[in-house]
Amino acid sequence: MSFARLPSLLVHGSGWFALVALLCAAPLGCGDDATQNTTNAECPVGSEGCPCTGGGACDAGLSCLSDVCVDAGSDTTAASTTAGSGATTTPGGSESATGATSGTSAPTTDDSTTTTAGATTGVKYDVGDEPTTTGQGGCVPEGCKAIDLLFAMDASGSMLEELNSLAATQAFNQIITLLEDINCGDIDYRIGVTDDNDNGWVVPNGWNGANPWFDSMQMDPGEIATAFNGATSKLLSYGGAPVGCEHVLSSAQTLLQSDNSGFVREEALLVVVLITDVDDYGWYDQQGGNNCGIGCNQSGLPVATIQLNLTAIKGGDATGVAAVVVAGDPNINGGTNFCGQPGTCCGGLDCNVFHADRLWEFADIQSGMNGYTANLCDGPQSVPSALKEALNNNIDLACQGFEPPQ
Repeated sequence: MSFARLPSLLVHGSGWFALVALLCAAPLGCGDDATQNTTNAECPVGSEGCPCTGGGACDAGLSCLSDVCVDAGSDTTAASTTAGSGATTTPGGSESATGATSGTSAPTTDDSTTTTAGATTGVKYDVGDEPTTTGQGGCVPEGCKAIDLLFAMDASGSMLEELNSLAATQAFNQIITLLEDINCGDIDYRIGVTDDNDNGWVVPNGWNGANPWFDSMQMDPGEIATAFNGATSKLLSYGGAPVGCEHVLSSAQTLLQSDNSGFVREEALLVVVLITDVDDYGWYDQQGGNNCGIGCNQSGLPVATIQLNLTAIKGGDATGVAAVVVAGDPNINGGTNFCGQPGTCCGGLDCNVFHADRLWEFADIQSGMNGYTANLCDGPQSVPSALKEALNNNIDLACQGFEPPQ
């Protein structure tokens, strides 16, 4: 909390046509009914791997899928259409770019010509009894199937509304649902809580779990939501760091570097969630960094050094670390308080949310899409909303991009 803050009231169809065009270009043809009902000596209409009749019929035991007669139980069943570039086209009209396949209705193609049922067709049929896709809706999981999620949160009284909005059971249940659905679903996750003042793991009163964090392999979503709520309530009773010394990022790094509980797993994506209405040891909170001549007598490590330290925890793989920051956007000039400290949203003598330059830098230097930022000035409900958006987009992509060591 910076020096004279008021109580905070603020937080922060084309794929299907491509398939048709592809089949029309192949010798299977897309002519009129008379043409499709004409028996071809090499590939009789209605036979397995050959064109359906004009009315969409096939021989007994076969099904007409994309104008081709296939046996759903044989090794020549059509399942997906994959362009030579690795993009996947689904009959519903969507296209994904990572080789993901979906459904069980489109023939698979490649750049080579494949002979099926004695005919050279340029179409490859390559699906057997087992589906070629896994996950939800034909999604193909890539990267991680486990996430270690550490919440480092500002425990000062001005954060009461924001943290309560995050810890509300309904809001956190929605967050857990999104977390479980990352990378096609079936995600194994751990959730830990710490504060802004190096107090280590924060757990609910009366906690008797085997670990100082909450594990999806040992607890159901409801139990985890309840435990998170209890930990957040206890965190707020701490009162936060001394005035001007709040440091969620530095506190998270200290905990992770010294932890011997086994929270961080080599196969899991490490996600650090930072929620605060000030910066991590902001320069304007340092002695000599403001007009009042007061401030914190401690300072944090350079942000780049903190990033290197966290990357080292992941075996030197920067793609294994991701950040979600909900704080004051330093790109928005909301004025200054009476001490000259810059804020994102200010009014009167004080600011409700101050510039979080270090936290924004931390998010910016993450690998690829691994960094996410949201403005705390958008209101208390923006905290759970921001986390949902981060999980649904950046963290999902970060998980897909992280290849755990074999």
